[in-house]
Amino acid sequence: MEPAGPYLHRPGAPLCAHIDYIGYWRHDGDVPHLSTALPRGAVTVVLELSGRDKVPFAPVGSAPVQTPSAFVTGAGTTSYVTRVDPGQTVMTVHFRPAGARSFLGIPLSELQDRCIGIDDVWGTQGRILRERLIETPSAAARLGLLERFFLDCMQLRDHPLGALLPHLEAKPSMTVAEAAALMGVSPKRLTTMFNSDVGLSPKTYLRLRRLQAALRRLDDGTQLGAEIAADLGYFDQAHFVRDFRSFAAITPSQYPRRRSSLPSHLDVVT
Repeated sequence: MEPAGPYLHRPGAPLCAHIDYIGYWRHDGDVPHLSTALPRGAVTVVLELSGRDKVPFAPVGSAPVQTPSAFVTGAGTTSYVTRVDPGQTVMTVHFRPAGARSFLGIPLSELQDRCIGIDDVWGTQGRILRERLIETPSAAARLGLLERFFLDCMQLRDHPLGALLPHLEAKPSMTVAEAAALMGVSPKRLTTMFNSDVGLSPKTYLRLRRLQAALRRLDDGTQLGAEIAADLGYFDQAHFVRDFRSFAAITPSQYPRRRSSLPSHLDVVT
């Protein structure tokens, strides 16, 4: 049976080390579903499976542009509006930070704040993947097909940031200098490593990890804004509000009314 509403699939090993989750949604509602995807500091793949040639891609604050119906968005600081129409089926692959590097033959900085078709990433294999997903009848079979695709194109390579990223997740208040010292490299060398394997500078990446940590704290409702600001290394509450608004276009106090059931998304008020 097709899952009702958005379904999040957690892949098993070895993909789980690179992919956080695969989203699957056949929208059976009566009106389009709109939400704002906030930046995560990681690559996302979006696959429209209803046979459309183009889909709208709308960065917040900008006019929508038509993109290929199967595309990759790089890590960046831009939030964008997602739209799923009644009867439409969409799959998404949400890589972990630096997780996409094992599947792409280019530095991830080349994808920063960009949206490109999967044909431009995986060539004919990308086009065939979408065609086979459209032809495959069930959600379970589609998930299996997508996992096999990524297993086949996964490259064995060193992950120099693999030991550092969990530390930054646990302590997003860390400074770039502290992160460089933890790695035993210069800040300049750390920036080169981040641009290649994450697609962002370490300073920008830490801003996004603080955003994601703030979202989790706001979700559980156990801390006030001033406490969150202090815990996450903001100068003060005003700094926290400004940084949050720069990504989400709302304040932290407005977030609970806009929280979406989708991870790192806001419901769009129409």
